[in-house]
Amino acid sequence: MKNVNLRAYLAEFVGTLILVFMGTGCATVYSSSVAGILGTSLAFGLALASIYYGFGKISGGHVNPAVSIAMYFDGRMSLKDLIFYIISQILGALAGSGLLFAILKNVPKATITTLGLGQNGYDAASAINIGVTGAIITEIILTCIFVLTVLGATKNERYKNVAGIAIGGALTLVHLLGYSITGTSVNPARSLAPALVLKMVGVSTALNQVWVFIAGPVLGSLIAVFLFKVFTYKKED
Repeated sequence: MKNVNLRAYLAEFVGTLILVFMGTGCATVYSSSVAGILGTSLAFGLALASIYYGFGKISGGHVNPAVSIAMYFDGRMSLKDLIFYIISQILGALAGSGLLFAILKNVPKATITTLGLGQNGYDAASAINIGVTGAIITEIILTCIFVLTVLGATKNERYKNVAGIAIGGALTLVHLLGYSITGTSVNPARSLAPALVLKMVGVSTALNQVWVFIAGPVLGSLIAVFLFKVFTYKKED
């Protein structure tokens, strides 16, 4: 059992690394044009679908603390696994952001500060200058939609073969709406990692807004679990 869990934690580390490297990498190098938004949205969605099919049988392919929190409150994992999943996801995300920075480190610092590493933001950091209230509401709603899809797609074994398509499609969908609003988080590890890496290389304000992209997805995840339980509740005779 211990070996199985260690494999699961490693799968979450590697999977989150891939998701953050591919997704935030595209967010960094693409423009905010329609084509850039579409490309980034597809990058996140396709990466997640690939991760699900590659690691789903090992760890479930959560690669997102919001998903793991939902799975815990839906009774699908233990508290110990939840804690180690989240640690693995954060470390994997940091590795992904660190790898992206290593590739871009020869770019002038001023350019890195301007481009960032695909981190999320509001006010001046938002393409539409959304305020903090709008940003957190957006993240709650988008995370709720995404996590509901994950919970539903993975509940029944009959649908496991197509679950990755649904989950990847849902992540693409929420990015299409949220990208110009907050950059779309729905994943605390994905938001924390690039902000931490930028902070470590001297961007003093890098962590100022990250709390929104931790609190919003966690709240959205909890709401999704509540709604899922309401929708799937069966009264006992």
